[in-house]
Amino acid sequence: MKSIICGIDLGTTNSVIAFLKDGVPTAITVEEGTAILPSVVSFEPANGAHLVGRRARNRRAAFPDLTVSSVKRLMGKETTVSAGEQSFSPEEISSCILKYLAERASETLGERIEKVVVTVPAYFDDAQRRATIRAGELAGLDLVRIVNEPTAAALVYDHVLSPQGDESPCVLVYDLGGGTFDVSILEIKGEIKEVLASGGDTRLGGDDFDERLKDHLLEKLREQAGKEALTEDASLKVRLLDIAERAKIALSDHPYVKVNEVAVAMLKGRPLNLDFELTREQFQSLTADLIERTMTKVIEALEEAHLGPEEIGKVILVGGATRMPAVHEALSTLFDQPIAHSVDPDLCVALGAAIQAGLITGDSIGQILLDVTAHSLGLKTLDEIDPQTGDADHFSTIIRRNTRIPVSRSEVFWTVGDQQSGVEVEVFQGENASCAENTLIGSFFYPLKPAPARSPVIVEFAYDLEGLVRINLDQKGYDNRKEVTLDIRNRRVEDAASSGSAQSPVNYIAEKARRLAAEAGLGEELRGDLLRVASEYEAAIRTVDDEDRVDELEDRLLAVMEQAEEVLESGE
Repeated sequence: MKSIICGIDLGTTNSVIAFLKDGVPTAITVEEGTAILPSVVSFEPANGAHLVGRRARNRRAAFPDLTVSSVKRLMGKETTVSAGEQSFSPEEISSCILKYLAERASETLGERIEKVVVTVPAYFDDAQRRATIRAGELAGLDLVRIVNEPTAAALVYDHVLSPQGDESPCVLVYDLGGGTFDVSILEIKGEIKEVLASGGDTRLGGDDFDERLKDHLLEKLREQAGKEALTEDASLKVRLLDIAERAKIALSDHPYVKVNEVAVAMLKGRPLNLDFELTREQFQSLTADLIERTMTKVIEALEEAHLGPEEIGKVILVGGATRMPAVHEALSTLFDQPIAHSVDPDLCVALGAAIQAGLITGDSIGQILLDVTAHSLGLKTLDEIDPQTGDADHFSTIIRRNTRIPVSRSEVFWTVGDQQSGVEVEVFQGENASCAENTLIGSFFYPLKPAPARSPVIVEFAYDLEGLVRINLDQKGYDNRKEVTLDIRNRRVEDAASSGSAQSPVNYIAEKARRLAAEAGLGEELRGDLLRVASEYEAAIRTVDDEDRVDELEDRLLAVMEQAEEVLESGE
């Protein structure tokens, strides 16, 4: 029987091991139900034994001098890492992580894992690559190949989002991990994947965003200390970094986060607590220059590849730090296209390494299937009045098209008037900035408590695999919450506050078709087509258990509606 070769993403913050299961790359669960292993090693002072992963990270606050993390930044350097009275090379620390991953994979697969493919940043020099190979040898593993991380990500791309039609074969991989940043541009033509340009920053990653937020938290503590000096020792730094990381992660999905930590530090026997609200806007202000540094590297890579932003067919996001909304906003602005994760950014590189391992062993590699949102989802909001149409309605996207589901996203909006009694919440799907060009999928009334104009309301969309969107609204500071469920597939609104009672299903596409049919100036034949196809479409939704048939009728109805609109606009 052919032996299994696993793929390993040896990361600065986290590491992952994966293999091919029936031709599909699959991440292996290594601890506590997750495939993501913190790249942390903690040593016992008495006997030199060590812990790896979450257990090691959990010891970091209590034993900072015995715990090592972010060692990838030191690979290839002539230096040692201290853990208590012991000293280790970066390769020795990395070997502990590699060995642990291989052991967990062996237990799961029931076969000893001896051969692996390991990924490294594209900009790793020869010394750093040799150090990675040496780490594998120390772990008792045979590194059959070293693969650049963007190349591994492109292998996954090739099985998920292969270029369609006239889409450019040029792909940009934006890899913002825990400790390093890497950007590469590849041209993918079938089996040929050519790297056109690459660059990066070995001293820039998610850790640096945590560090900025940690400094902000430290200032909050010093404000409480007053004139008393507050020293940042190792234990306090670790505690603050842990709080900062959790807050950063929460702000990727929520516009506000409550920081409430007791006895973060002690000052002359007096505990110093953290109890304040942090906004996404504040965090982005603290870290704006870090995002700008990554974008500078992106522009340099484009120039090196002699390409303009418009010539990039797809942007692939790799690394957990790419979940930050500021990353999406900066890339969307530069490339003028929606930016979204096609694959879990924490797993993408390891899955690509597993594909490379499969190519080495000659395994058949199947298509990676992902469930994503077919259309963007959002709300109707007020914007500046269009001078041509007089329309002030604007489509504010909350979940973008092609976002992997299940997914949860939230944004903050503001009331427009003093003592506003409520708001009609209208939920649309589509890609146009104007709600009139999108599809209304549901609406409901949200009563507001008396408050000044510009009071914030947090809106959260949670979209699951069953096509249900759960909408949670929170009038911030007024204990006024409402939960509503929308059935996207059946166009149904269900108000959680009304004991599960649902409104009658409303088909807004068919309604719009009938409004068009009632317009003067439309020929009888076209009017008849609109009414006939609209009726067939509504009947199919109610009675046909065949999504392909429903989709076919919906496409046909939309085509007839588009034809009718063209006739009405031309006045013919």
